[in-house]
Amino acid sequence: MKKVSVLPLFDRLVDENSNKSFEKEVKRYITLEELQESITKDLTFLLNTKTSPFWVKYSKTMKIPFSYGVNSTAPSAAETVFEIRDLENRISRAIAEYEPRLTNVQVSVTSFGVNPGKAFLQIDANVADGNKRVPLSFPIVMET
Repeated sequence: MKKVSVLPLFDRLVDENSNKSFEKEVKRYITLEELQESITKDLTFLLNTKTSPFWVKYSKTMKIPFSYGVNSTAPSAAETVFEIRDLENRISRAIAEYEPRLTNVQVSVTSFGVNPGKAFLQIDANVADGNKRVPLSFPIVMET
């Protein structure tokens, strides 16, 4: 498998095998599939972290740890096209702010209200692979 990306810092800090104190081969690069798995995990954390509306006004001018996530005033039961679009826009802004590995992000809510308190999302984006951009899809379940 072709290695396409440097292993993200937080993934490097996690010891995959706690039984061995030292790994023989240090893992520094990952494949495209491993990169997609890493981004999916990070998107799930990001989109399931809620921020207070109080911090939203400050996060427009500066990045602060309290602004990580999606605004908690996002609708919990999007019933109209406008509410669904609003939720998609909030998600797009959070991804643009906190997931720099993705470009040309397209968010769509595929299912809402089927399972109470959950939104099923399809996130399509490009990831850099050397000089080219690779399109990837990320199915994410968001707790609302």
